[in-house]
Amino acid sequence: MMPIDSLSLISIASYLILWVVTAISMPRQSLNFRGRVSIGCLLAGTLVAYSAATPPVFLLGWTLTVLPYLRDWSAKGNGSRIALLASLVLVATGNAPLALWLGNSGTMLAVLALVLATLLRMGIFPFHFWVLDAFESTSLPTLSLLLNSHLGAYLLIRFVIPLHPTMAVSAAPALSILAMFTSVFMAVAALAEKRPRRLLGLLCISQSAFILAGLANQTVQGITGALVQWWVVAFAMTGMVTVYVALEARHSGVHAPNGFLGLGSHAPRLAVFFAVCGLALVGLPGTLGFVAEDLLFHGALSAHPWLGLALPLATALNAITVLRLFAVLFLGRRAIHTVPIPDAQPRETLALAVVVVLLVSGGLMPGILIDLRTPSANALAGFLSGR
Repeated sequence: MMPIDSLSLISIASYLILWVVTAISMPRQSLNFRGRVSIGCLLAGTLVAYSAATPPVFLLGWTLTVLPYLRDWSAKGNGSRIALLASLVLVATGNAPLALWLGNSGTMLAVLALVLATLLRMGIFPFHFWVLDAFESTSLPTLSLLLNSHLGAYLLIRFVIPLHPTMAVSAAPALSILAMFTSVFMAVAALAEKRPRRLLGLLCISQSAFILAGLANQTVQGITGALVQWWVVAFAMTGMVTVYVALEARHSGVHAPNGFLGLGSHAPRLAVFFAVCGLALVGLPGTLGFVAEDLLFHGALSAHPWLGLALPLATALNAITVLRLFAVLFLGRRAIHTVPIPDAQPRETLALAVVVVLLVSGGLMPGILIDLRTPSANALAGFLSGR
């Protein structure tokens, strides 16, 4: 088994921060019995999966995380439920003793099932549909906790690569190309999208695809960048979702804005938090996003030079989307022409301040965070190089 206990501990600590931030900032109407059960299942399942030393225990954690989405089979959000159920079936298939029944073919089938589960959970093309469906039809705080656990990437790191390194090396070029295509495709699609929820979903998929691309390029730099990008996407998307949910609870026109809303005049703190998180997501210098994308860029250039062109292109397009979404929500109208809304409440300010401090301090002092990720990156690179 791969000696990456540090990855488990770091992942658990990071997720606990995300969970506390989300729980503190959730609107009160979302914290009913169902909402509490959902975030409780997500916390328990994710911690079980992170601490799992064997695939069956990981399967238990994965199952707990998808349970909140398998209870209500109404038409609304059905695509996301089917996709998550399919991912559960695939992980269970990968855990089945297929090698005993089918020999080498069974091993290949099990690995293929686990890789497909990873692609489904991360929303990699052509499985991006369920993430966009979920962003439109489900609770965003709960969905943020589901996606930002990055259990799909963790499945690759913890079990697929260590247990099947030869097959992982063979699949790496295809996964890298698919990840970068997904990133660019989602970034282009976002340019034509107007609904804020779908824009957040497209940004999440596009930037999360960098994680898979970094893991698949097989270099220490690229893998380290992918692991740092894990943090960037998790914290930055949590911050953006928190602000958006706060705005949606305050203003009925946020869900489908007709022109510029100009809410920044009444909620300047929410505007600043959204801007910092959004710009960190797309690699603003001085934030952790810049560190992650620098590592990813150099790793991509050394492994597949032409793939190194896709990353800055997707980042630039996503930056345009972030600024466009910020303008629609917060700019464009004077205060006298906008509906007055309250600014960030103390609990929201506290939660968002934690996210911003992590993103900015990580960019100003990246050495500490890179050192935390380096042992896992070295171990993964060793498996992929046959050492």
